[in-house]
Amino acid sequence: MLKAFKRSMLVLVLLSASLVFAMPVKTYSGTLATSDFIDKLEMNGDLRIRYEWKEKDVDNEDPVDRWRNRFRLGMKFNNPEEGYKIAAGLCTGPIEATGTNATYSETTYFETGDIRLDYAYAEHKMDCFKFIGGQQKNPWETTWVFWDSDVRPVGLTGQYGFDQFFVTVGGYDVRYVDKDVAYMYAAQAGMKTEMITAALAYYGYTRVDEIIDAAAWANMDDDYGYDIIDVYVATDIKADPVKIKPYAQVFYNAGAEGDEGQSALNLTPDGASLDPEEENLGWIIGCEAKIDKFSCSLDYAQIGADSVIPGLKDADMGSELNSTDVEGFKIGLGYSITKNFGIATTAFLYQAKERDIDQDPQTYQFDLNYKF
Repeated sequence: MLKAFKRSMLVLVLLSASLVFAMPVKTYSGTLATSDFIDKLEMNGDLRIRYEWKEKDVDNEDPVDRWRNRFRLGMKFNNPEEGYKIAAGLCTGPIEATGTNATYSETTYFETGDIRLDYAYAEHKMDCFKFIGGQQKNPWETTWVFWDSDVRPVGLTGQYGFDQFFVTVGGYDVRYVDKDVAYMYAAQAGMKTEMITAALAYYGYTRVDEIIDAAAWANMDDDYGYDIIDVYVATDIKADPVKIKPYAQVFYNAGAEGDEGQSALNLTPDGASLDPEEENLGWIIGCEAKIDKFSCSLDYAQIGADSVIPGLKDADMGSELNSTDVEGFKIGLGYSITKNFGIATTAFLYQAKERDIDQDPQTYQFDLNYKF
């Protein structure tokens, strides 16, 4: 009896399924409604799946071996009639300015990641002027090492462009502590043509004692500061199917005051031997090349212990040696499988620049990159 009932139910299910597939298909289309003053909504994003392996020459310390991902979604709401647009983005990652990676299963089994606000700003344009307010994409002409590509300055930016020349000025809220703000004031001027970009910039910071670790600051000169002068030059050479971009950047912290042992790295191994007035220079020279679907890059950088703010420079170069007072190479290789999907590998090979640390950290990253 039970078997007969099951067979009858199976026949009924199959008949129902056949009727569903036999029915004519009706499609539906939907629209995304926006305010009537919004002319266009633009959306884009990317997904990066990464395997990362890194080690340093330290006894009884295992290498890092992990999988990570980065997801970003960007939106722009354009209001051309009133001359402004609103842009906002979402991303994975921690609250630190230099990170958007989420490590798979870091604290529990198959844990899910968080999505947080990456940026949100308003942009106004009038003739040759542009004004940006809010948390924004980095407006400065620079290299990857001086400003980490994930950094989103918070504040006000003004830009003026005329023919090949441009001027950018800004004021930013770097850190809010004890009911007061540590600001960064910056200005950059330069020229940008089809082949050459050249720029001179200045970055000055207030309340530096709130930016530097409190224990390290206790050993530093009261006049120590970050007053960084920066020169950037890049060239784009195009001869289809080859594109080459050599570039260089030099940054000098004129505010690094103090004697030996008063460096910002005075708490690190052998950091007490560093003199901030001798460790205030950093530079990078590199080249990117693209041939059809292949791309490659080679960079060499030296980053003085007191040449730049550690929490804003690239997070990978020097991460195993307290970020600054490092020198070494970044090597990259990539291949575009389709227009919006590619693979890439990157290696960071570096060492301490002045400190007597017998370690040679190595970091290797293997990426699957998707754009949408």
